Amino acid sequence: MAGSYGSETLHNGRYRLSFTVGGLLAPQGRIIALLFVGDDRSERDARPGADSASSAGKGVGAGELGGMGELGERILRVRRQAIDDNVLSIRTQSANARVVSEVLKRLSALTEEEIRFLADANTSASDRQVLMWVAMCRYYALIGEFATEVVRDHYLMGLPTVTREDYDRFIQSKAMWHEELEELSPATSNKLRSNVFKAMSEAGLVERRSDTLLPSLLGRSVAGILESRPESFRFFPMSEG
Repeated sequence: MAGSYGSETLHNGRYRLSFTVGGLLAPQGRIIALLFVGDDRSERDARPGADSASSAGKGVGAGELGGMGELGERILRVRRQAIDDNVLSIRTQSANARVVSEVLKRLSALTEEEIRFLADANTSASDRQVLMWVAMCRYYALIGEFATEVVRDHYLMGLPTVTREDYDRFIQSKAMWHEELEELSPATSNKLRSNVFKAMSEAGLVERRSDTLLPSLLGRSVAGILESRPESFRFFPMSEG
């Protein structure tokens, strides 16, 4: 697939459940996106006769980079640079590596155009938050389903809040078909839930103290970019069209 190769498709029937780090990670996402853009320029410059304009609208997927091997090498280069240069300014090496890896996972679910927009100095903080929420929902299918089936549905039904209890009921309903959810310890379950609500608050979807839903009014630029993947709009408390 040309772009966003990291989106979760549940081919093996199990959810990814590693979203225990950092909330939305929007500032960190922009920093790592800048490394991706720089690495892409270096790679194109190194290819004889490379046409930079031809790849501007393509995705991060294997089609543009010549295969999954090249894509993996690119991610490894960016990861190595981010950790070695401590671009996120995290004090301990282990924490730095953990956050860098988490950001890279989420960015892998974005297209090249989305990553360039995320890195652009002219992109507003709110638009970056939108893209990082989309990345989180694509990479973690469980979060994407919660956003679509609970957050957005509550908004469309006129319900004013999304609470921790709503999240717990959602998880219980999914656990009937996903034993990995039943296998989570209470501490891990609480951490996952807290991180989802932290990310939603940072993305401007809910008010942190009251859990009140905040209707999403996406900027024209970021909405235009998401038009290529219109299902992404379902991750937000907003009406279609």
